Amino acid sequence: MEFAIPDMSCGGCANAITRAVTSLDPAAKLEVDVPAKIVKLTSTLAPEQLIQAIEAAGFHPSLRA
Repeated sequence: MEFAIPDMSCGGCANAITRAVTSLDPAAKLEVDVPAKIVKLTSTLAPEQLIQAIEAAGFHPSLRA
């Protein structure tokens, strides 16, 4: 899955998103591209669950097609 996160602007943001996702799915694999504002995720969770976790960390993700 790939998420656009337009309000991600720094390494601290990337760390907060990583913590939010791995707190729900410790086996999740993330590739964070801060300059492109994209997170690629491999997880067994549904996209909606991941979106909720990222939103709870204070960001506004959208699933990319």
